[in-house]
Amino acid sequence: MKPFNTFYFAEDRILLEQLRLVMGNFRSTMPIILLPPLLYWALANPSNSTMLVWWSVAAVLSNLNLQFYAMRKLASPIALAQARSIAFTLTVFNLLEGLIWGLLPCLAVGAVDSAGLILICAVFAGMLGGGLATQSPVPLLYVVFATPQAVMIGAKLWSLGGSTYQILSVGIVIYFITLLGQAKNSARATRAAIEVRFELADSHAKLRAIEHKQTLEQERQRLMQDMHDGLGSSLISALRVVEHNKMDANELADVLKGCIDDLKLAIDSMEPVDDNLLLLLATLRFRLGPRLENTGIKLLWQVEKIPALPWLDPKSALHILRILQEAFANIIKHTSATEVRVATMIDGDAVVVTVSDNGPGFDIDHALKSGGMGLSGQMNRAVALGGEVSWYSNSNGTCLSLRLPISRPV
Repeated sequence: MKPFNTFYFAEDRILLEQLRLVMGNFRSTMPIILLPPLLYWALANPSNSTMLVWWSVAAVLSNLNLQFYAMRKLASPIALAQARSIAFTLTVFNLLEGLIWGLLPCLAVGAVDSAGLILICAVFAGMLGGGLATQSPVPLLYVVFATPQAVMIGAKLWSLGGSTYQILSVGIVIYFITLLGQAKNSARATRAAIEVRFELADSHAKLRAIEHKQTLEQERQRLMQDMHDGLGSSLISALRVVEHNKMDANELADVLKGCIDDLKLAIDSMEPVDDNLLLLLATLRFRLGPRLENTGIKLLWQVEKIPALPWLDPKSALHILRILQEAFANIIKHTSATEVRVATMIDGDAVVVTVSDNGPGFDIDHALKSGGMGLSGQMNRAVALGGEVSWYSNSNGTCLSLRLPISRPV
């Protein structure tokens, strides 16, 4: 902790937190507005009544001004640039408050009996101690509030002469000096707590920035790897076939369309879907629907409302898109289907997405053993999602079922 001068304000962001504490403490001092009228009632006599009336009014108005100013500032967010202007304003208000209370012994001491003198000393002891509890987060506020009171009551008692009054005067000074030390220690502790809180907030912000940077880097690497394995592999294969003149224009166009679809899906997977699988499926429909229609295949969309998937991140989204993209590609390339139906349903603790067609069907076991049609890739991606994929096929068509857990362990 760096040493700091009691009479200096802290840096703006620390000062603003200190001021919030002080102005919040003012709320607990609202009952003090009852004290000046009570003191007038207890101390007034024919020789001081008029002056005490004016003093009581000034003390109440000064305190109310301080209270309302604090409540008005706390009622709305305070800009950092306002910290010092608020601090100076509160310093002026507290100095005025201290001067008004410092006038009390000048008006009453010497014109009251012993009981009145004891009451005045007790009130000032309470004011100095209570001010410490309220204003110590900003030491200067306490200094300007307490100093006029201690000086004026000490000077008044000393001026009365006699050892009793002078001892009381010295006692007031010693008490005030002790409170200044306590105010400084309290301010140090408050400032240390605020600085620790800011340090923790800064550390958390740095950690979040590092985590965000790492996440972006991981997503970049994942996307690059996926494009290399998917889009890059398709383009290289097409290039080699074209170089050997083994592909006509229509076949090349199909390959390029597939590459474009692959690239669009990779980009779509990076868009936030907010755990919403339906939004992801809508993206797929937007991308691949026109291609199905161009090949004469009718798309039936029977997607129903399903629960959110909390684990659905860009990586998982791309796996789902790849599985369904492969299903559509197989229908276009390997079947003579005229109709494709996409549906969703809830099955226990899972969501099921089905893609079915009315093509002639195929031998699933043979396709899996031969490694063709991308079925093994679909199975691997489903496992990575914590789900499973299955097929049912006969002469009336084929149905792919993708089962996804609604929730899964992190």
